[in-house]
Amino acid sequence: MNKNLIYAVLLAAAIGLIGVYVLDVRMPGGDDTQEHVQTENLGSEQVSTEGDVINVDEEIERTKHLQAGRKEIMDGMIEGGIASRIENPAGSPFIYVMDPFYLLSVDEQSSLLNVILYYYMTEDRNSDILTIFSEESGQEIGTYTPSGLLMGE
Repeated sequence: MNKNLIYAVLLAAAIGLIGVYVLDVRMPGGDDTQEHVQTENLGSEQVSTEGDVINVDEEIERTKHLQAGRKEIMDGMIEGGIASRIENPAGSPFIYVMDPFYLLSVDEQSSLLNVILYYYMTEDRNSDILTIFSEESGQEIGTYTPSGLLMGE
């Protein structure tokens, strides 16, 4: 089977699962039509630009049931050639990304990395930084935190 077709199918499946995840991880007390609000990371709490306080620990507890879906997305990234390794030794999660990762938009990259980070944060609240490595060079190329994606130049 053509590798590009495999990448496209896995990416579509991952985006679909991310869509379900995003709809389920809306702000407490909100509904499905509520807009996403930019937040600043403040330890176990986040304060939105609209002044609402979101407790990250409560959100993690509320979304624990999504762990199986998160794991499926992570497995799909490896099977589809987007990543070669996704691990969390000693509370320091990391991912080794492959060439197809760079073909994704920044929003798609962030969505996939968000799934990985929250998978590990659900099990260990201190695992709040996902380090991104290039499979080709072995070098660190960025990080992903609850505040967002930071890629090197």
